[in-house]
Amino acid sequence: MPNSLQSYRSPLSLLLLLVLLSLGTYLVAPMLFMLVGIETLGITFDQFMRDIGSDNPDPSGQLVLVFVQGASAILSFIIVPAIFVRRFESGSLANYFHSSSINLNAMVTTIGLTLSLMIVNGWLIEWNRSIEFPESLAATFDQMEEQGRLMTEYLTDFYSFPYFLLVMVVVAVVPAIGEELLFRGLIQEYLQKIWGNPHVAIWATAMFFSAFHMQFYGFMPRMALGAFFGYLFYYSGNLWYASIAHFVNNGFTLFMIYLFQQEIVEYDIESTETVSIWSTLAFAIIGAILFVLFRKQFHITDNLGNE
Repeated sequence: MPNSLQSYRSPLSLLLLLVLLSLGTYLVAPMLFMLVGIETLGITFDQFMRDIGSDNPDPSGQLVLVFVQGASAILSFIIVPAIFVRRFESGSLANYFHSSSINLNAMVTTIGLTLSLMIVNGWLIEWNRSIEFPESLAATFDQMEEQGRLMTEYLTDFYSFPYFLLVMVVVAVVPAIGEELLFRGLIQEYLQKIWGNPHVAIWATAMFFSAFHMQFYGFMPRMALGAFFGYLFYYSGNLWYASIAHFVNNGFTLFMIYLFQQEIVEYDIESTETVSIWSTLAFAIIGAILFVLFRKQFHITDNLGNE
């Protein structure tokens, strides 16, 4: 596990400072990078906004969005936390990502676990969408959901294989490293120090992680994913497993979208087709077995005395 925080800094004050710096940067950075992107690629902001949702997206506009998302995430979730760790913990990212101690069996188990959870999450997504919110909230959530859908469709309209690889880096690789460092490596660790209960810290971080993405019709499945990532880190002490799971979750979805657009597969992973209860149950059992196997490879005893 990472080194203890410096004794003259409380975990709560460090947590608040970290959230202020990282999320504050994430709110400001997109506007700055948008100005750089549209100036560099020679389009106006109005052209970019009109292009979103069009049947024939302009590749220049798509590249602007990729640049804005990628640069903002790298700055906010990797560079700022790395500087924070160096300044306030006198450490480095090597304290969280232990490349030399990656267990191949645990890595394969992690991949299987993630794919199983993706199937189970399909049922959770359907359940979350069926929740009826108050009319005022529902209107706001619907608008946010529609904006998110348009952005996603715009970003994932893969006009070439190199563009697909670029989106894979921005949407799968960067969040797998940056979001796991911020949410699991730092925020979850601080909450565990504050409350002394790893499970409360894991689920609280998962709630914050889900709320951060601002898609409330997907709040519960994303919270479940966040908790899953949190437990991978907690039981292994190595952020690589959570990062691998995060990458598989995002990357597999992008890969299936690409294959569908190329007419290589007929299954549309973005469809709202209901997952059968039997498939959900089967993969839930498989996931539970794999999770037990994952835990046994690390033999950790938590603060509550559970092995």
